[in-house]
Amino acid sequence: MDDFDGETSKRNPVFCALVDAPLDLDRDDLGHPAHPGLWERLIGDRRPVDQRGLHCPDCRADRGARAWMYVFERQGLRIAAHHNPHRRPPGGRDVSDAYRERYVRAAESAGHTAEVGVVDANGRPRTDVLVTGAGGQRYGFEAQLSYLSAAAARARAAAARADGITAVWHAVDPRSPLIDAVPWTRTDDLPAAAVRAERDLLVRGGVRALSLELCDRMPTPCPIRRQGSCGRRHARWGPRPRQFDDLVRDIAAGNCVPLTVRAGRSVHRFWSSVEDREAFLDSGGTVAPADEADADTADRAPAPHRSTASGPRHHPRRGTRCLVDRADRADRAERRRRFAGLPARDSGEAIWFPEPTAAPAPIPRPEIGPVRRGVCSAGHGTACGRGARLYPGGWFCGEHRPGAARA
Repeated sequence: MDDFDGETSKRNPVFCALVDAPLDLDRDDLGHPAHPGLWERLIGDRRPVDQRGLHCPDCRADRGARAWMYVFERQGLRIAAHHNPHRRPPGGRDVSDAYRERYVRAAESAGHTAEVGVVDANGRPRTDVLVTGAGGQRYGFEAQLSYLSAAAARARAAAARADGITAVWHAVDPRSPLIDAVPWTRTDDLPAAAVRAERDLLVRGGVRALSLELCDRMPTPCPIRRQGSCGRRHARWGPRPRQFDDLVRDIAAGNCVPLTVRAGRSVHRFWSSVEDREAFLDSGGTVAPADEADADTADRAPAPHRSTASGPRHHPRRGTRCLVDRADRADRAERRRRFAGLPARDSGEAIWFPEPTAAPAPIPRPEIGPVRRGVCSAGHGTACGRGARLYPGGWFCGEHRPGAARA
């Protein structure tokens, strides 16, 4: 790796309390061969940054202050960055870490394996938490707390799908553009302590349950005609709140699956139980391919992976103080402004299908022959046709007259 200016590294120095010495990020063993696997141990540490034992020796020497640091890897380059809570929305990184911990805890409690910080073949982060569930199926759980466009979300979901990973996106804002752009879930915007707590965390959006309702019994007009009733059954996908941990376990077990359905001009993406999906298909419903809306982003490169812990995008030289990056702060302000102007995409309303699903088989009615004067009209289908007299019940011959004995 050619990242030297003489013998001085251009990247931030970092002191590690675990080995009680500085780290050399340009060496595979970080300059401490007596501690094998040290790098993997450091990047896998999910404790709060101020508890990981990494700090800046320059800040300590210049100002006598202990500036905490964290390490990460980007495109094969090992980087140490200063931890500054003013670099991002307060608690953003901590909340992301809390969701990662909860994903891992929920998946492992059901016997599934979970990996944090998975990267692709090029060293780029692929997903927050990779869970290997039933049958070896892989799920990428992604808590997207910052702004992300629908096109970027679709592109990243398509990239995950190409790697054999089913992306499971999570948002906390009902205005998030990824809602209905990819299969999604949503909880309330809670602090990290509430996410980490051993208590129920309600998923309020992104999961739906199917009901087939007979139009004649509905209290509202037919959703197709907009008036009266059509006598058919209509598919209604209503919101189904779930507990966060239960949903993670159901998805990993394959009991909850992503659906892409088209209702008129709209495409909806959500999660449902396997039973509801089969009932929907059996009733005449159709599902769209998962990549139906990916065509407009197929020719675009996937958006860079969002990382709230990425720190500054430049590599500061030795001696750089812990200053807030104004450009990064302006970028965050722009993201908040874009969020604030968006309408709510998660309305919490049910989805009615404009086209009717399969109607119940009609009950056949017997044929009724025409009534003619002086002709017997008895019999099913073809009438008797013989000469008849008029009785209170109609024209009948002597054999079919009312009260006549039957053989």
